Amino acid sequence: MNKKITGVIFAVVIVILGFLMLTSFNITDQKILKQTFVIDAVYFESNGYAEISFYDKSNKTVHVILEILGMPESYQKTFNTTSFIDTVAIESMPLYGWKSMPVTFVVEHEDFGLIGIKTEIHLQSDPKKNVIFSKL
Repeated sequence: MNKKITGVIFAVVIVILGFLMLTSFNITDQKILKQTFVIDAVYFESNGYAEISFYDKSNKTVHVILEILGMPESYQKTFNTTSFIDTVAIESMPLYGWKSMPVTFVVEHEDFGLIGIKTEIHLQSDPKKNVIFSKL
């Protein structure tokens, strides 16, 4: 009985340590990605368009697929460059807010492989929204 309890405790400790190691690697990856990519999506209400910008400081992006979800007609565009600014006509703010219309990027990068990036559009007067990175 004592050996079973010791074995279970040992297994739990190993699982917790493994989880902590994976989490710390993920935090490190997030910091590196945030330092490498500059992403923004600004809505210019008076002009009725959003300006989506992407910049790879490392200049190692092979291609990017930009997609804006939640629009009446899906918006998707592919870029074969390390930086771009794209203007997208949006007549008005979405009824349920900008969270219902996320901006996503699928980036093929020479060093990082396939990366997913997500952000939200914000008004010109509002602060920049958080950018979420994931390895695909």
